[in-house]
Amino acid sequence: MKTTIIMTNTNLEEEIRTIKALESKLEELKELKEEKESIVKKVLDEAGIEELQVGAFTVRFQNIVRNNFNTSAFKKKYLELYNAFIKQSTYRKFSIS
Repeated sequence: MKTTIIMTNTNLEEEIRTIKALESKLEELKELKEEKESIVKKVLDEAGIEELQVGAFTVRFQNIVRNNFNTSAFKKKYLELYNAFIKQSTYRKFSIS
């Protein structure tokens, strides 16, 4: 069953304005969060510790080693094999500019 939504340009423009305002607020909050995280990370770094119990919270700032597959190098060296395993996908992208 399909639902039909009827909106005027004014209504739709207001929705978009709200989205843009929320995006702006999210960015501000993200920056504030990163500032606060930076303070806590600095404390851990200066103390030379990776884990700290603070009240009800356990804070960790640990070095993690991860092995990544170098797709670019593999593609250069084994192009035919690389192409044999490519999987195409389709998705929809929503953006407002």
